[in-house]
Amino acid sequence: MGFLDTVKSKAGELKSTVDKKMAGAHLEHTAWGQLVKAKLEIFDLYEKSAKIEEFPFRFNPTTLKVTRSATFEEVPTTATGKDVRWKNTAPTKVEFGDLWFDTYEERANVRDKYIRPLEALLEYNATSHHVPSVRFVWGDYTYDTTKYYVNGLTVEYTMFLPTGMPVRAKATLQLTEVNPIKDQQKKESKESPDHAKIYTVRRGDTLQSIALAEYEDPREWRRIASSNGIDDPMSVKPGTKLLVPPILK
Repeated sequence: MGFLDTVKSKAGELKSTVDKKMAGAHLEHTAWGQLVKAKLEIFDLYEKSAKIEEFPFRFNPTTLKVTRSATFEEVPTTATGKDVRWKNTAPTKVEFGDLWFDTYEERANVRDKYIRPLEALLEYNATSHHVPSVRFVWGDYTYDTTKYYVNGLTVEYTMFLPTGMPVRAKATLQLTEVNPIKDQQKKESKESPDHAKIYTVRRGDTLQSIALAEYEDPREWRRIASSNGIDDPMSVKPGTKLLVPPILK
């Protein structure tokens, strides 16, 4: 056997080894027991929790990235001071890396069998007037009932038959947490008390600081001033009783 033949033989053996590892990737995480397969539960409307089908992963994700973030803003508390306050918490984002799909042995089109159903999760449904929502389920990782929208799908086709048919693909899937209207209503701004109250001015108080304490917005000091007939906001003395009106939407 010549040098080139030896190189080709070794290359063939290496490819065979890689293919076998790919084909056996579903045996991952079996050291502590039987493999638990990951899947997506698919819902037509997230509010009604009507599951319509499931999408099982043939190979479990190799990585799982969870991102949470909050937004803050600087709020004036005095003429010269500012405070950093929470504004909102963004929906949780989840990303699955290296999702493998393989149809080489069955000589089937990997896009038709696996990728198109994932692509459908990004499509608007004219009946429900929404895109589907999903829940990620994977054994012990399934710690809540959070639902997500699929907002990103990246696919890399890595193997083709001589006809050009794709038979192996690697995908990355991005999800964004659903924020239902009823949950948004539970988190309504605290800037709107539903009833008037009486506030006793303390030493060091200003109308701006009182508005910040009562409405979480120092810019609402004019509302308090107007309700109490105050022309000079700097003339408020300790012990003064102030009417703090509600903010009606």
